[in-house]
Amino acid sequence: MPVKLDPVVSKQIETKPIKHEEKKYKDPLNSWGIRVLMYSSEVGATVNEIAPNLTFALWVPAFMYLGADIYDKYKNDKNKFSPSSKRGMKEVIRQALTFFILPSAATILGQKLTSPVGKLISDKLSINAKDGVYRHSKNVIEQSLPKHFKNKEKFTELVKTSLDNRVRALLNTKETDNIVRKVYRYFTGYFALADTNTDKLHAFAQKNAEKIFDLKEKLQNNIYDKDIPKRVYKKYNEILPTMKKLYGKDYTDNALKTALKEYQNYLIVKNKILKTIGGVISCLLFTQPISYLVNTILMPKYITPGVEIISAKFKESNLIRQHVEKVDKSRKKEMQSKCLLNVNETPCEENLTHKKGPRYSKFLPKDPERTFHQQVSQLHSKSKKKS
Repeated sequence: MPVKLDPVVSKQIETKPIKHEEKKYKDPLNSWGIRVLMYSSEVGATVNEIAPNLTFALWVPAFMYLGADIYDKYKNDKNKFSPSSKRGMKEVIRQALTFFILPSAATILGQKLTSPVGKLISDKLSINAKDGVYRHSKNVIEQSLPKHFKNKEKFTELVKTSLDNRVRALLNTKETDNIVRKVYRYFTGYFALADTNTDKLHAFAQKNAEKIFDLKEKLQNNIYDKDIPKRVYKKYNEILPTMKKLYGKDYTDNALKTALKEYQNYLIVKNKILKTIGGVISCLLFTQPISYLVNTILMPKYITPGVEIISAKFKESNLIRQHVEKVDKSRKKEMQSKCLLNVNETPCEENLTHKKGPRYSKFLPKDPERTFHQQVSQLHSKSKKKS
């Protein structure tokens, strides 16, 4: 037998509202599996010292993620489709600060603080100063003539003399630079050679030049040195036949230049590894503080109010412009309608032609009879004046 319910109870059961639990919004681009693409730019900034080409490749996924996230925030307000340029602009600023500007600054700061550690390892020179000597020696090899490779003392003296010229040029640049460039170049180690003791710099440059000359002789005599990387010998043996065909009797010197420059590149990368490690550590340490600074302080207190003010100013100016255009159009229509209604009256014509300018005369109707009477009256007035 079916159970009969009391009518009051059954009514309460029927009218009882059903509660739907609202699901919390989850950003599809905020998961770690996808968000890791954004951190590729930070990895690229840290390895820039040893692999510039890899840096460019690592920035591509970051820009792809940035574009997708900005478009998503512009188009959707969480689960609702509501395009907003204001919301998109705030997302651009947030992403730029969180993943590009501040992490890059943290990486550069870490590399700057790590550079003096090189003084504790060997030669009492910072990492940036050693890097400057290696790069300068590479340029000397590129510009040297065959006669410079015939004598070790002359080659060493050439490296030290040209290094002094480079230091003087850096000091001159340091004095003439503006404050922004000076600060940026200070943190990137651009003036490391100019800030280093001259005697220590000469001693290290001479030591490196002697290594270059010794390597040159070993390459010419096919003597293998275990302290020299194999890729230098491989580069020399690969390029030697090609240089022989291209340059004839000077093929040995050109092949030597290529191999010696490769050796300097090897020293540059090896020297920058410690600096790169410092940049990675600094970037990892500052990741959470940067996120907190941007999302908790900068965005709600400064960026969002600033965007709101700019948006309100644009909206206000746009409304004023639309109002002015609307009033101008209504006045033109009103003037045109008055002129069409008062065709035979002259005040309307005088208002349009004299007070408002000749541009309103095109709205006047053409009346040949009236123009004829006007011409006749003008002739009569001229004849009276003559008489």
